[in-house]
Amino acid sequence: MKLSTKIPLASALAVFLGLLLGSFALADGAPATSDALPADALKHSASLYLRDAAADKIRWQPWGAASFALARKLDRPVMIDIGAVWCHWCHVMDDTTCADPEVARILNAQFVPIKVDSDERPDVDSYYQSAAANLTGAGGWPLVCFVTPDGALMYATGYLPAEAKAGDRAASAAMIPLLSRIAAAWKSDRRELSGQANAFALKLAAQAYPPPSSSRGDSRALLAQILAGLKSSYDPRAGGFGSGEGARFYDFPALRLALAHGFHAHPEYRRIAVDSLLKISRGGVFDQLGGGFHRYSTDRRWRVPHFEKMAYDQAMALVAYGEAYQLTRDPRLLAVIERTLAYVNGTLLDPQRHVFYAHQDADSFKGDDGSYYTWTVDEVRRALAADQAHAAILYYGMEASPPRAPDGRIVLAPALTPQALADKLKMSPDAARAIVEEANHGLLTARNRRRAPPVDRVVMTDRNALMASAFLTVWEATGDARCEKTALDALDFILEHLRVPDGGFYHEFSQGRAQVPGIAADQIYLASALLDAFEASGNAKYLTAARALAALIVTKYRDPSNGLIRNLSAEPKDNVLAAPFASAQVMYDTPMPSVQGRTAIVMRTFGEITSDARDLKNADELLAPSLTLAGGTADSTLGTTGLALESIADGGATIAIVGPRGDAKTAALLAAAFAAYRPAKIVLRVDPAQAKSDAMPMAAQAMYAAAARHDTALAFVCAGTACARPVSDPRALAQLIATFMAAGTLR
Repeated sequence: MKLSTKIPLASALAVFLGLLLGSFALADGAPATSDALPADALKHSASLYLRDAAADKIRWQPWGAASFALARKLDRPVMIDIGAVWCHWCHVMDDTTCADPEVARILNAQFVPIKVDSDERPDVDSYYQSAAANLTGAGGWPLVCFVTPDGALMYATGYLPAEAKAGDRAASAAMIPLLSRIAAAWKSDRRELSGQANAFALKLAAQAYPPPSSSRGDSRALLAQILAGLKSSYDPRAGGFGSGEGARFYDFPALRLALAHGFHAHPEYRRIAVDSLLKISRGGVFDQLGGGFHRYSTDRRWRVPHFEKMAYDQAMALVAYGEAYQLTRDPRLLAVIERTLAYVNGTLLDPQRHVFYAHQDADSFKGDDGSYYTWTVDEVRRALAADQAHAAILYYGMEASPPRAPDGRIVLAPALTPQALADKLKMSPDAARAIVEEANHGLLTARNRRRAPPVDRVVMTDRNALMASAFLTVWEATGDARCEKTALDALDFILEHLRVPDGGFYHEFSQGRAQVPGIAADQIYLASALLDAFEASGNAKYLTAARALAALIVTKYRDPSNGLIRNLSAEPKDNVLAAPFASAQVMYDTPMPSVQGRTAIVMRTFGEITSDARDLKNADELLAPSLTLAGGTADSTLGTTGLALESIADGGATIAIVGPRGDAKTAALLAAAFAAYRPAKIVLRVDPAQAKSDAMPMAAQAMYAAAARHDTALAFVCAGTACARPVSDPRALAQLIATFMAAGTLR
């Protein structure tokens, strides 16, 4: 997991940490007081990950006000273990460290242990990931946080064994000595610990919620800074952004920003985006047999992944590859789209309810580490005919220096181009491609006989919204009507089954019902997807639902003091992390799109559709807090915010297609409008039969008035304050979308 830049630690806090880990003696064995903690507290959790932990020796408590009230009553520190059902090292730690009787005894007697599912509570996860990264450099999963009974972070770490290794005396190297030292420190000097933790929380909140800026000129500086950061951090050898040989993250929103900027007369950014997408898809992070993207790469060259497959990664990948294919029509990009769709449709799509599951685990069995996806040379030879095995072993470099998983098994990543393989096999490139396809089919058939990693069949609003937008992007790029139907079906399920009486939406649907209060991200991604659905279908119900959600977001989730979205539940009783501790980094993509940037894009889209100045004003106000970042570190985690700024800088385009629904000429113009790539493009349908309907957006009504005297379908393209002459030919429309006011300048 990539986190944003760290704040400098105050010297007092550094001393505090040193004292915490070094100077306190180990706590004496205390009489067990496990009975103070309710047993089986996770038994009825919505989360499979939490239910699996309900029978542990540790008396895990759920996240919530009641658990922190219990900590205050017992005067104990709190240990928060944040993980997920798909997380390999979370399972390792649960099966070893947390199963240790001494770990359980100390936790039950001297702490209030709380278990958090990072997918169920991304707001909690986001806050502590940020806090941990700033305090100790910890991050990712599992994340173990030691906090005060008010939730302020005292110390954080990642995976820990129960006992330290021989010769390692560091208290932070193993769980048992760390627990003992923190328990002793709490008993000896809790006032100092609490004071330092609260001071750190205030400092973190100040960083996360900077004062708003009203200077429009700063938007130019910040966008230029983000783009310069992308160019300077771009890795021309491996693709993507970063330096060194360490882990790499996809940064799909940043690649979309590079693609968008490249469209507007900056071809070097287009090359950055397309080159990165192609190189990523040739690595082991892309499942070369079954399609779909693993969670991230452990190395620079995208060779060895963490093997979990997340719905949000598939969604963001489909959008990035879909837009790149729209722009380039490169068949290699289309192949990645098709294989990712095959994975999602076959594994993450519920065929009965037509909704998307949240993720697939990395491990097929206890102690596994992605072996479902990896191979040995002997396994390949047994699975394939001799000529196919020979070609596959060459193509994937299995007898050279192949990428290897932690258990030593080979990760499939092409080592040769089709031309290079053809040269070695002394055949044509087409024949080489054909034999690789045959080999891949044979390997996939053999792999399908293995025990597949489990899929968590929970249905989450944020994941489904992102996936619906992704499928609609693919529909635009390819014309595949099945993608449009799948997206609309998923959104219809969410609208019907996850709505809260106040107009918002629950976070998840599991065990046959909607549950877990929704956070801002659920509402924002859903509003964005509903706007996409309105454009795709022309059905006003999606626009109406999106409008209601947008109003809810502005009134319930935006902090009036600084304009920032609070990525928390709108229910105060559900928010242990009350101000000033609720300081999620809403302007960054970590790992899903920035809720602040996405909300600004949603509001600007509303403004363009409705011509309502209030929506445009809301969009500007939502971007204002980001402008305080200008002059600091702007990296690839600001991709979504950059896209929002880019829509101001170069502008989008509104394309209105005026013609009867069902008319062939109207349909041809619509297909051309959707298929053409243009950043921040809005496509509106205007049926003359509905000219006086209140459901027709204001912008579309204006287009209709100009076209009313014509008896043929017409397309209007407007950008900025100008509109091109209407056209009736789809090819002329595609050309207009690509060229009309396309270079753009900052307004």
